[in-house]
Amino acid sequence: MPSESRYRIYINNRPHEIGAAPLLATQVAAMAGVPLDNVVIELETPTGLKEIALDGTLAAVDGLSFLVTRQFIMGGAA
Repeated sequence: MPSESRYRIYINNRPHEIGAAPLLATQVAAMAGVPLDNVVIELETPTGLKEIALDGTLAAVDGLSFLVTRQFIMGGAA
């Protein structure tokens, strides 16, 4: 029986276990519980936060850390 590699990633400082398959940005949003129509996904890097496009794909790596938020849209009367 083959053993599947598992990785621990962090989304908004909460740990999540994922498999070795490529990680889709839409999966990250779903794990965070943020609707796709107004999500902002950022990957923490040594040089700061890097925004990830919604159609982006990342290789699964242990320790990836994401900040997932809702895009704030100001509304008002014209």
